[in-house]
Amino acid sequence: MKVRNAPTNFARCVTRFLTSHLPGERNLSLQTIRSYSLALKMYIGYLDSSAGIKPERIELKDITADSIKGFLASMGDSQMHISPNTHNQRLSALKSFVRYAILEYPAFLHDGQRILAIPSKRSSTHEIVYLEKEAMKALLAVFNQTSVRGRRDLAIMAMLYDTGARIQELIGLKVKDVRLVKPETATLLGKGRKMRTVPIMTETAGIVESYMHDRGFLEQSACGNLHLFSSTNRAQFTRPGIAKILKRHFAIAKAANPIIPFPKNIHPHAIRASRAIHLLESGVNIIAIRDFLGHTSVTTTQVYLRVNNKAKQDAITQAYPPLTEAVPAWRENSDLMALLKELCS
Repeated sequence: MKVRNAPTNFARCVTRFLTSHLPGERNLSLQTIRSYSLALKMYIGYLDSSAGIKPERIELKDITADSIKGFLASMGDSQMHISPNTHNQRLSALKSFVRYAILEYPAFLHDGQRILAIPSKRSSTHEIVYLEKEAMKALLAVFNQTSVRGRRDLAIMAMLYDTGARIQELIGLKVKDVRLVKPETATLLGKGRKMRTVPIMTETAGIVESYMHDRGFLEQSACGNLHLFSSTNRAQFTRPGIAKILKRHFAIAKAANPIIPFPKNIHPHAIRASRAIHLLESGVNIIAIRDFLGHTSVTTTQVYLRVNNKAKQDAITQAYPPLTEAVPAWRENSDLMALLKELCS
């Protein structure tokens, strides 16, 4: 006899997927789990509004390729007008759930395969926003180092640039993650909860040390697990908070240096892009830059090669050996047999 109001197979699957599989088996970050949860929540809302299936009544048999296609199409038709990247993120989250559901309920395999076959939306290539080296120096020069807040803001921007960190990696930095003695380093918690340790310049370490003195982090031994950067009310920084600091000082630097070329707008990821491009321009191997940025594949890193053709050519030369040996140049009126002998030697 069926138990009344018992959880459906879909409800059980979603619960285990979000509370056990993602954080436990896949060790994903809270931010990623929230993104997956949002996609499922929106899809559940779509099934309710479009098919009249209440959330507590949804079964796995209701999860079909057609309903997911309809859900994705509805986001494009609505006032949200989501970008292709957001469209693909939502689809990827739902596909991840479907893969898990297939393992839990093999009978869902046929419908699940149809869902997994839904293609991603092609997205256009966006211009990479970044600062030239001269503009980056001008930006870091406008911070007011005579105030505690100014030294904090400078430490944030210097670390964001020097480590090439994603904004979430910077926000998550703790006091214990920064080493101020040689060799100076910062340990970042990246995507997929993967740790990587990157070097920081001595100058940056000095800036951070000055800020940590202001906060009393160096005088107290119990500060290791505190977040390195926090707002004036001691709350952990948010993405908008970091973006606000950057935009304010970007506007000041741009106004103070009219002859230096600056991009029209700025966002925190542009600082990470700037670091990657500057490393390429300095001749650093693209494989090393991949590891420095925490990219899984060098393909992701190669987007920065679009910016600078010289860097592109240098990176290709470093990554791949020449396929042919150099051929001696033709010398007009030279002895033919001498040339052939040189070519054959």
